[in-house]
Amino acid sequence: MTTTTTTATIALANLSDAAVAALQAALVTRGPRKGRLLSAAPPSQSMAYAAWQGAMLSCNPYKASIAALMFMSPEQRAIQKEVTALFDALPKGARIAMDKDRQALEALGAW
Repeated sequence: MTTTTTTATIALANLSDAAVAALQAALVTRGPRKGRLLSAAPPSQSMAYAAWQGAMLSCNPYKASIAALMFMSPEQRAIQKEVTALFDALPKGARIAMDKDRQALEALGAW
């Protein structure tokens, strides 16, 4: 897990401050799922929404919304692209672990 953590730390350092704040708002902050993506999208006008959509494009594309991507503001689109690039750079196992539904589907062999 050290390699994944190191990769994530290096990739996170390349994000803008706005993208880091948005991504932090799109993560669970307490409980057993702390540090993983929220199971439902944050409010649509927030930057966290853009970060969540960007992360889901890599982790579980079935949860990403095409309409959300079409109607994002330019600022949200920039955040979404940064976060998607970050998650695309992570190893597959790390991306799977970020979403509980994707993890369950992988365990069932349905993915």
